[in-house]
Amino acid sequence: MNDARHSTAVLSEAERHRLLAEVNTTQFAYPKDRCVHQLVELQAKRTPDALAVAFQDQCLTYHELNSRANRLACHLRALGVGPEVLVGICVERSPEMIVGILGILKAGGAYLPLDPSYPTERLAFMLHDAAVPVLLTQQRLAGRLPRQRAETIHLDSLCWKGTAPERDDPPAAHMTSKNLAYVIYTSGSTGAPKGVQIEHQGLLNLVFWHRRAFAVTSMDRATQLASPGFDAAVWEVWPYLTAGASLHIPDDETRASPERLRDWLAAQAITMCFLPTPLAERALSLSWPRDLALRMLLTGGDQLRVYPSQSLPFVVVNNYGPTENSVVTTSCTVPPREQAATLPPI
Repeated sequence: MNDARHSTAVLSEAERHRLLAEVNTTQFAYPKDRCVHQLVELQAKRTPDALAVAFQDQCLTYHELNSRANRLACHLRALGVGPEVLVGICVERSPEMIVGILGILKAGGAYLPLDPSYPTERLAFMLHDAAVPVLLTQQRLAGRLPRQRAETIHLDSLCWKGTAPERDDPPAAHMTSKNLAYVIYTSGSTGAPKGVQIEHQGLLNLVFWHRRAFAVTSMDRATQLASPGFDAAVWEVWPYLTAGASLHIPDDETRASPERLRDWLAAQAITMCFLPTPLAERALSLSWPRDLALRMLLTGGDQLRVYPSQSLPFVVVNNYGPTENSVVTTSCTVPPREQAATLPPI
C-alpha cells in the first residue's frame, strides 16, 4: 500500500485529476425511465415467436411468456398487488418461476424469491418478516411450506388457455424506476436473515451494464442455474430476457455434476453461462471440446482459487458484489495461466 501511495505522489495535481477522471468515466446512456418488465414486453412485440424459456420438454415463446405473465398480473392486481407490495414466490427453477416473477413485476409489485430447499424455519422467518400478502408456489411444494397467512396461488394449477380472452396489454400499474423490484434475504452481519430491497433503477443499471459489457444479443442462449434465493439468479434472467435471448434451465442432477453440465452446455449450444465459484472451479478442471458455442463463463460468489487453462475455448470472467449493490460491483476477465503466485482478483 505504501508503494502505491508513493507512486502517485510523483504525479502533479492535474495529472492525478486527469487519471482519476479517465479511470472513472464509466457512464453510458440507457433508458432509466423504464422498468425491466416493460423492456420484456417490448421484446415480446418485436419477436413474439422467438424462444424465451426452455426446460426439458417445456418451451415458452416470448408471446407465450408475456401473455401468461399478463394473466397472472391481472389476477394479482385483483388481489391488491401494486407498487411497493411484496409478493413471495416459492417455486422450483422452471418456466413457471419466470412467468411468476415477470407477472409480479407487471402487476406493479416486487418479488421475494424463496428457495424451496431452504429449511422450514428459514422460510417461516422470511414470510413473517416480509409480511407478504400473496404467495406464489406449486402444488408439489405444499408440504414443504410453513403455515402462513398469505393468499396462496399454485402456478402449476392455473389454466393458461382458459375461455377468457388473452390480454396483449399488461394491467395498469402506475410505477417508476424508483419503485421496489425485488427483495433478497442474506444472512446479514449478525447471522440473522436480512431482507435487502432493490429498486428497478438498480436492476436497470445491472441489466444494461451486463448487456454492454458482454455484448449480449438476441442470438445468445443463456443458462439459469442459481438458486432462486441467490441474487445471481436475478442476473441470470433479466439481462437476457430484455435483450431477446433465450433462457435454458438444466435439471438439478445436471447442474450438480460438472461433467454432465459440460455435456449439457455443449448439447444445448449455450453461449453464456454463470456458475457459482465452487462449481466453476470444478468445471475449469475438466477437458472441454473445442467446438463449443459457449463464449463466456461467468462466475462469482466467492474467491476464485484457480486460473483457467490456456486450452479453454471460452473466456472466464470473475465477478463480485454484495446484494445491496444490485448483484455485481466488480468484474474482471481472468487471463489463462497454468500456475500463478496469487489468486485471481475479485
